[in-house]
Amino acid sequence: MEDTRKHRHPSNEFVGSAVVAGAVYGSRTTLLKLRTFSGELIEYTVGDIPDPAGTAEFSSNNLRFIAVQIQHGGKRCSVITLTPEGPRRSLATLGTALALFRSGAHTVVDGGLKSGVPCSIYKTANERRSSG
Repeated sequence: MEDTRKHRHPSNEFVGSAVVAGAVYGSRTTLLKLRTFSGELIEYTVGDIPDPAGTAEFSSNNLRFIAVQIQHGGKRCSVITLTPEGPRRSLATLGTALALFRSGAHTVVDGGLKSGVPCSIYKTANERRSSG
């Protein structure tokens, strides 16, 4: 059974990851409608609007965008594109990421890891040797 509860999250409080299912564009902000892995619906506000110039730049450079990742409230965004030489990941502004979503790119939002979750539970070989 799918969870259809809706929650609002300001961009600095969202934890986890989700697929962008829709967007409502304001004059200075965008409300993203996200669906998490568990099916929860989240409304997530970011502080920018689509910038069509970014989409045009990708198109004019013979890049075919396929996926966008928005991280940490839009502070870091990346785009995966196909080129004649193969796939490429490029950095993008939040406005460009939003414009690419509007143009059909599959888009995910990563709000960070849950607090208290270690980055790695395995020790490196050097750490194992020095700890005994």
